[in-house]
Amino acid sequence: MHSIATAAREQSTGLSEVSTAVNQMDQTTQQNAAMVEESTAATNRLADEAANLARLIARFRIDAGTAAPRIAAPDSKPVTSPARALSRKLAGAFGGRGATAAAAAADWEEF
Repeated sequence: MHSIATAAREQSTGLSEVSTAVNQMDQTTQQNAAMVEESTAATNRLADEAANLARLIARFRIDAGTAAPRIAAPDSKPVTSPARALSRKLAGAFGGRGATAAAAAADWEEF
């Protein structure tokens, strides 16, 4: 009789563990399904945005022969950027030329 009770307890414990595992798998499956729905919605929004962007860009068509690149003359010199002068002026107005302003000026590149 004692061995039957022990076996029943072990089976009950095993079934409880299986039930817990199934519940965890169900929760994980539901979370994954929610993430898939979110990803699908984000993909649809991205596709809409891409279509909108393509429609906007389609307005900017140019003739093939009118936009030939020009090469700068060998004697041309770079011009000081007005944006750089403005950034120096603003840096001076807001605390002088600290390390941040100097680093920003050093990292600036002309295009």
